[in-house]
Amino acid sequence: MGNIQHHCPGINNDLLELDRPGAIYLPNDTISGSVLYTKKTNASILLTGIIYFKKRKKKTLEKCQIKFFSTEFNLNSSLKVKQNFKLHLDDHLPPSFNDINTYPNITYSINLIIYKKSKDEILSSIPISVCPHVYLDRPLLLTPLFFGPIENHISGIKLEVKINRAIFTFNDTIQIFYEIQNPNQQHIYNIQISLGIYYVIESNVWQEDVCNGAENSNNITSNNKLIRNKALLNIPNKIYLPPTFKFQYRPENDPSSFNLEIDYKIHFKVYLENMENLWQVDVPIIICNDTIEQTENIEEENNDEAENVKEEINNKTENVEEEIDNKIENVEEEINNKTKNVEEENNNKIEIFEEESNNKTENIEENNNKIENIEEENNNKTEIISQSFNVNTNIYENKEI
Repeated sequence: MGNIQHHCPGINNDLLELDRPGAIYLPNDTISGSVLYTKKTNASILLTGIIYFKKRKKKTLEKCQIKFFSTEFNLNSSLKVKQNFKLHLDDHLPPSFNDINTYPNITYSINLIIYKKSKDEILSSIPISVCPHVYLDRPLLLTPLFFGPIENHISGIKLEVKINRAIFTFNDTIQIFYEIQNPNQQHIYNIQISLGIYYVIESNVWQEDVCNGAENSNNITSNNKLIRNKALLNIPNKIYLPPTFKFQYRPENDPSSFNLEIDYKIHFKVYLENMENLWQVDVPIIICNDTIEQTENIEEENNDEAENVKEEINNKTENVEEEIDNKIENVEEEINNKTKNVEEENNNKIEIFEEESNNKTENIEENNNKIENIEEENNNKTEIISQSFNVNTNIYENKEI
């Protein structure tokens, strides 16, 4: 199992050079290089992606081959020096996997092709590795996976599994805790745990074990009612493995199409009584690629995103501050206007009140003058009366005399 893809026999590979030899390319990447081609025949650099698989047809297996991706760079036949080329990958492509002689496999290759009347000829070919982004749901990285209980209805045995996570990357360690309930005390001959990869192409399934589990051997062979144990699975990184992936190729007006699913499952193989009586339970997990290039791209994307977020926050903050300042200025202006209006209104009221007071004061003075006049008039009348009384008194006295 791996992705070391051999060159086609009889093809010269010295004519093509890649700027990043041995790199693992991501979808939407640009592959650049140079080619030394001095002949005057029309030629081009062709990048292809091809899937090879076997399909069941009645009682036999039919070998199938589908080209699902191609892009071309035409060379200038008049030049007799090295020519540079660039080829662009699509943004959604399946991963390359397996050797070209192993079924199934997906192979990407860069080919120098010369065009002849009879048949096109490949002068040089270099295989490349393509591995797509598999985005992780970060909370799931810390969430344990619980599976079961699953019951074997014949023996009555139940299996319950706890795994430290649901998503892993290559070179990770899968920690497994499992419990077997054996109420009928069936004899458990052996328990084997392994990690397998599944390729499903058009309902055709291929499966291979990637690694075997290392576990505590105590109580593996037992007829106890309860067995609890733990195991470790070390996901290899020395060989290239494709990540968990799904891909659908459905071209218009083209009968060639396929569905591809790549899955990983933990196999629990419980042997009852002997090695021929097998009960197998599969627990699906997700495995992601974690290449340096991908990590760098993700970090760069995260940094760019963080800078954009900061810039957006700063812009929004400036806008909010400006809006607040404008609102404060408007409020202050409104308050000042209202204050001026209130002061003006109060001044008007004070003036009116003073005017009314002055008018009332004038009326009071006028009344006082009237009172004085009345008093003076009364005094005058009193004097007249008094004088009249004195005269009358004198007259009366004279009469008596």
